[in-house]
Amino acid sequence: MGGEIGAGKISRRRASRALFAAAGGWAAVLRAQQKAPPQQSPPAEETTTISVEVTRVNMLCTVTDKKGRYVTDLGKDDFQVFDRKKPQAIQEFASESDLPLRLAILVDTSNSIRERFRFEQEAASEFIKSVIHPDHDKALVMSFDTSAEMVSELASDTNKLEDAIDGLRPGGGTALYDAIFLACAGKLQQ
Repeated sequence: MGGEIGAGKISRRRASRALFAAAGGWAAVLRAQQKAPPQQSPPAEETTTISVEVTRVNMLCTVTDKKGRYVTDLGKDDFQVFDRKKPQAIQEFASESDLPLRLAILVDTSNSIRERFRFEQEAASEFIKSVIHPDHDKALVMSFDTSAEMVSELASDTNKLEDAIDGLRPGGGTALYDAIFLACAGKLQQ
């Protein structure tokens, strides 16, 4: 979860209340789903219902201050979780800051960038070398001019990604929004 929290100085206690006010709702929803009677199905179909007791629920969050900056030094004691207004014990707490990256590198290959195109290619290649950790992170390369084109699917091989960038040539109009949509909706949500 991200977003603005409070006004003025951010209070960690206040931030945790704001972020986790709905957390109890998740546990309540899970319990309600477990206790809900099975829905009636047409006589031709058989429905199997599996009921389980849920004792732990993973809750992932991202905390930002009112200026949108990440707050990264929070610990277990900075959070409170409630279920039906009753405090719940936090069984485990982990701060994960080295999660695998999934990036889309969008390269403008339109005529408007022709004079600066080589610089753009070099900057994209340097970015890949400095950010992508092979066997951990993945990136894709997409070009856009009059249309968006997938140049390299998600890959962790930085050489393959750099080769895809080096193979690009400028020409055509600018379809930036098409490239953003295709990269985000079509490829990064997989």
